[in-house]
Amino acid sequence: MREITAKQTAAELGSYLGTWNDAVAAEHEDSPEFFRRFAAMADVPRRRAALSPVDQALIGVAVVANTANTNWPRFDAYVRTALERGATRGQVRDVLQLVSIMSIHVMTVGVPALRRVLEERGHAVGHESDERRARLRAEFERRRGYWHETWDDMLALDPEMFEAYTHFSTVVAEHGSLDTRLRELIYIAIDCVVTHLYVPGVEIHARNALDAGATPDQILGAMEIAVLTGADPYFEAIQRPTGLPAAERPGG
Repeated sequence: MREITAKQTAAELGSYLGTWNDAVAAEHEDSPEFFRRFAAMADVPRRRAALSPVDQALIGVAVVANTANTNWPRFDAYVRTALERGATRGQVRDVLQLVSIMSIHVMTVGVPALRRVLEERGHAVGHESDERRARLRAEFERRRGYWHETWDDMLALDPEMFEAYTHFSTVVAEHGSLDTRLRELIYIAIDCVVTHLYVPGVEIHARNALDAGATPDQILGAMEIAVLTGADPYFEAIQRPTGLPAAERPGG
């Protein structure tokens, strides 16, 4: 593991947090080892350098501004970093629009569960291959470039939402500025967020990312950025008006 000094910790975490204010500095002085070790971990995707600085920052925006994990101080920090490193405001917008599709997993998780319950109750639930469903599947494959069994139940039971989602989910691909490789890396990162952990999505988009030219190290880099969200509540808590009084901690 890379060893870093207290000065390096302050500089690197200041960039990560978007600030190094009195509250953060005081907490660092009181708990330096946590800060030092977290800074070393946060430095891993930077040192791996498989992803460009802009890609890292835009993936960071996705990781902290989605329906499963929203942290506005970290969002501000990642946006500032992205713009400083050459991203456009349009690209930041595209990231936010892209991660808006994340809640479709309500359907890819919920509808199969509903199907199982319906079958338990004796309802006939088939995957009809009528003309409309065949057309909708073909359209999805054409516009999204893949098919996976996780869509089967939604297409069978709720073709109306499936069709609407197909159109919605392709807005950024058809009208935005993010390339296919980066879009797939963003999908991987948000599916790996600890409050989401949607394994089928990770597998689907890992395949798509590799097909789009991403390397295994780039995929790992996207995952590493998602790992860092675990400490966000702590860093935000120490900067709140109530603070985190040292005297109230074990051993304080």
